[in-house]
Amino acid sequence: MKRQKFLFLIVSLSLVVSTVFSQVPKPEDVLGFRVGTDRKVAGMSQIIDYFHKLDNTSDRVLVKEVGKTTEGNPFIVAFITSKENHKNLDRYRKYQQLLADPRKISEEDAQGMISKGKAVVMINCSIHASEIGAAQMSMELAYDLATDNDPTTLQILDNVILLLVPMHNPDGIQMVVDWYKKNLGTKYEGGRMPWLYHKYVGHDNNRDWYMFTQVESRLTLKVHNAWHPQVIVDMHQMGNTGPRLFVPPYVDPFEPNVDPILRQQVAMMGTFIATELTAQGKAGVAHSTRYDAWTPARAYHHYHGGIRILTEAASVKFATPITVKPEELQPGMTEASVKMPLPWMGGKWTLSDIVDYDYAAAKAALTNAAGLRKNWLRNFYRIHKKAVDPKKTPYAFLVPEKQRDLSTTLKMMEVLMLGGVEIHRAENSFVADSHQYPVGTFIVFLAQPYGGFAKTLLEVQKYPEIRETPGGPLKTPYDVVAHTLPLLMDVDVVTVVKPFNAKAKLMAELEKPKGTIEKTETPIGFAWGHSTNDDVVALNRLMTKGHTVFWSADPFDDSGKSYPVGSMVVLQKEGLDDDLESIVKDLHVQFEALKTKPTVKAFRLKPVRLGLYKSWTASMDEGWTRWVLEQYEFPHISVFDKDIKEGNLEKKFDVLLLPDFRSSKAIAEGLSDKDAPPEYAGGIGEVGVKNIKEFVQKGGTLITLNSAAEFCIQHLHLGVQNSVAGKDRKDFYIPGSILKVLNNPDHPISYGFGRDTAIFFRRSPVFVVNEGVSVARYPAQPFLSGWINGEDLLVDKSAIVDVPYEKGRVILFGFPVLYRGQSHGTFRYLFNAIYYGASFLADL
Repeated sequence: MKRQKFLFLIVSLSLVVSTVFSQVPKPEDVLGFRVGTDRKVAGMSQIIDYFHKLDNTSDRVLVKEVGKTTEGNPFIVAFITSKENHKNLDRYRKYQQLLADPRKISEEDAQGMISKGKAVVMINCSIHASEIGAAQMSMELAYDLATDNDPTTLQILDNVILLLVPMHNPDGIQMVVDWYKKNLGTKYEGGRMPWLYHKYVGHDNNRDWYMFTQVESRLTLKVHNAWHPQVIVDMHQMGNTGPRLFVPPYVDPFEPNVDPILRQQVAMMGTFIATELTAQGKAGVAHSTRYDAWTPARAYHHYHGGIRILTEAASVKFATPITVKPEELQPGMTEASVKMPLPWMGGKWTLSDIVDYDYAAAKAALTNAAGLRKNWLRNFYRIHKKAVDPKKTPYAFLVPEKQRDLSTTLKMMEVLMLGGVEIHRAENSFVADSHQYPVGTFIVFLAQPYGGFAKTLLEVQKYPEIRETPGGPLKTPYDVVAHTLPLLMDVDVVTVVKPFNAKAKLMAELEKPKGTIEKTETPIGFAWGHSTNDDVVALNRLMTKGHTVFWSADPFDDSGKSYPVGSMVVLQKEGLDDDLESIVKDLHVQFEALKTKPTVKAFRLKPVRLGLYKSWTASMDEGWTRWVLEQYEFPHISVFDKDIKEGNLEKKFDVLLLPDFRSSKAIAEGLSDKDAPPEYAGGIGEVGVKNIKEFVQKGGTLITLNSAAEFCIQHLHLGVQNSVAGKDRKDFYIPGSILKVLNNPDHPISYGFGRDTAIFFRRSPVFVVNEGVSVARYPAQPFLSGWINGEDLLVDKSAIVDVPYEKGRVILFGFPVLYRGQSHGTFRYLFNAIYYGASFLADL
């Protein structure tokens, strides 16, 4: 009888459990199709809806909206762990925070937390929206973790807290899904969308991990910094003729400030994932190839105690299957090697395959973190304990309060603080490395949990020389190699090697000082500087209000004060005083009243009708340019192919801006009608080229950024040559480094700049000037940070050129002047060019 009652109880409990789990919907129950089905994809709203259903039906899943995306959509994260762990999430998060800062706990406390804590894993799916597989996979992974009760899953749930971000770019997911569905069944099925899959930055959204310019970056950071995960898996896709999946180890070099323990953990986790997938019979899993771990723009986590595991799955035509013949694969792909012991021999490749490989990789990472829970926590603690060692060299970085551009200096320090870096401010004067520093100096001590992050961004980079073979040619870097913020943002920073004593206060936040207005009775107007980005924003606001503004073309004096070339002057009129008072509330600008009208020549400014060319080839630089123009309050409109083909551009615009394009062909010919519907194909065509030429001839100004200069050199037949065009990489290559240029101080484009400036150079032209004026040129030794091959080919060549063209002019920038929203120190070159392009010389 007792045995019958016991069996009845067991059966009853089983039915209850079965009933509970039967209420958790499978993805196909909500979507109407199985995840990975050919030509079927879930969009943003469907994925969010599914995760909310999991939240409502599973005690293992908690879904939170972290904030709103750029386009105002929900950015969600799913917290997945056991029911018991969910009851104590706050406690486990506190453990993570304390282990990340060993200064706050004793060794005994640390060991207790390591014993009781949970490994934290963060999985970011489909960072690039067009790489759709991981976002689809996230639903399968979440469902299985919510319902499975096998030993492996239970161990994961008990030992791991998973932070699952199903979509890093929800806006883009919806865009690409809508585009795919629109073209299903046509010859454009699976083709590239003719606009960016993020409002501003497109594919560059995973290069934003130290500047944090975009909303989605900051939302991800919000989750990361609260939880300090030990393992971060970033899921991407790549081309389809190489491996089926890449996982680390990475190739050399690692960025030198990444802790050696962490480097070994990356290799260990990567090879564990590769082993698990190979054991499952999944062919084509490769490691130790192509991808490095140099730039922090992709690897914020490496400076915060966590490993970044990059996965790159071979792509299909979005959700449309492909067939890859063996002869179409890259050389060596069908041969077993140390890097890929089980090669893929070609054949059909589908979205379902991508989902399966991504799922297996995610599950392997979770299995490893669960099985080695204490190991991950212990090493996490060790890494941060080493970081707070006071014997660090250098000892500190100093940021003097007196800067050329204090507002930009504060933005640089805000970036550091967003990354968890502690910044102190001196409350008395002090001596460091035999130099005296005043009260107010900002101090970044290196002995702190994220001192390595600060050091990485504040020091000069020296990318190592790595050769393809001993004594052979240099191996070119995978990505950009310089990220020295003081150079990019034109901020003075001092490195201090030896320890020093200073009374200093830890800054909870940075306060931007207000601007000032120096008044006098009956002024003729006000003058202010030209050396900060705030100065230009003030100009934009005054122009919007209809004020009359000049740039002095000569120095002048007023009431015993001297004003340099390029000083801005606004003439007095009703309402000016109120407008200045409004400006100085949030801009650090110093306005000084003028008693007498300067008797100098000056550039009379006018509100600029600015057009920014927006090609259907979807230039990321166009998106970044649009973002910067918005941030600094430049009115502008987007100009499309049809607008240029219509002509009469001079009636619509004063200045036309061409963002960076890889080739002139991308502008003139655009997309082929084989790859895009007719309304998006063809570029500006011959008629567009003719109309741009006429626009300049009639008095318009054409500005080109970086490689877009090729368009003007080729089609407008300028007397300017790109001296490095066609050069072999073995002779000349600069993948993304910081160089020095010397400015022409009398030219309006360089107003407000000093004698020399640091610029970012990336796949850029180098100008030989046979007509026009050189605004900035390279000195004998231009290299500052990063890596350079062929430095001698830059010497005495030009980086900025102003070419008169009948009644108008063409301004060529031979570098990415707004580089990914990071190079604040060179923004004003473009800002100046925009206003200069619509100005005229007159008496002030």
